Amino acid sequence: MRTVCIFRIFYHSVPPILRYNCAMSSAALDIGSNTLRLLIGTLQGGSVEPLLYERDITRLGGEMGRTGRVGEKGLALSLEVLKKYRSLMEAHGVARYRAVGTSALREAANRAEVLRMVKETAGIDIEVVSGEEEAELTALGVTSSLRTPRSVLIADIGGGSTEMMFCRGPELVKRVTVPAGVVKMAEGFIRSDPPRPGELAALDEEAARVARNLARHFKDLLLPETVFVGTAGTATTLAAMDLALEEYNREKVHGHEISLERLRRMSTRLASLPLAERVRVKGLEPGREDLIIPGILLTITVMEMLNFRRVVISDHGLLQGVLLRLEYASHKLS
Repeated sequence: MRTVCIFRIFYHSVPPILRYNCAMSSAALDIGSNTLRLLIGTLQGGSVEPLLYERDITRLGGEMGRTGRVGEKGLALSLEVLKKYRSLMEAHGVARYRAVGTSALREAANRAEVLRMVKETAGIDIEVVSGEEEAELTALGVTSSLRTPRSVLIADIGGGSTEMMFCRGPELVKRVTVPAGVVKMAEGFIRSDPPRPGELAALDEEAARVARNLARHFKDLLLPETVFVGTAGTATTLAAMDLALEEYNREKVHGHEISLERLRRMSTRLASLPLAERVRVKGLEPGREDLIIPGILLTITVMEMLNFRRVVISDHGLLQGVLLRLEYASHKLS
């Protein structure tokens, strides 16, 4: 059985050049397949001090599985959100920003058109990053917020892709990304409300396929004390539900631990509820009521295959990594 440590702020896994107080605010934007997120912050003692955090579900990649393109509805919603984010950045005097596009924009046949429309409509330049860089940034963001144990395996289950990263202390040893996420899985396998047994069985098979593909890269690296960490929307939603939060609370979510047995019970209950009831579950963010089923199944399957009995939830990840890398790059150039 693998043991789990408690999250604590630490000071040593960020380059010394970052260990200064910076009054100038910067912004990171995550243009994801399901969710758009904005973090405005400064650096305090080598970690990100948040000033503003926003997230909005737009399903930018909602039609990708069927058409291979970003759909009109998801794009329209995303443009409105990004205009709001631009206004918020201006109101907070943001000196520099980086907007990263992930799975949906990596794969979209109409990517160039989407990037052009975002620039023209919202005034935001999006940089589409590889799955490997996404994993690196996520690992940096996670490890910058905890006292890193001897080894940690980080899972980022996204809307269109899933990344896993193995770190020894603050060092990223291995990263793997696969083009499978909760939006694709929900749209590909769930047709009924609530899901029928056959649909759940097919979803289980897909989760097992994805988990096997990931697990084979890491099973020989893991130690008995390796900590399993979940980050991004699926993981933080699981924590919010486990805590029965009326409103999302980043401080309560960050570092929360959930046992495998607890996840199994949660999964059984969620799969039995129709959408109209599932959406009323405390802690379940509106817009994730269909996605949480493949998300929790994939989390459980990965844990079972790699013999983890608990998962530690990190509210920090890609956005914090983007800010840290942005600050580091700009300071090197100055």
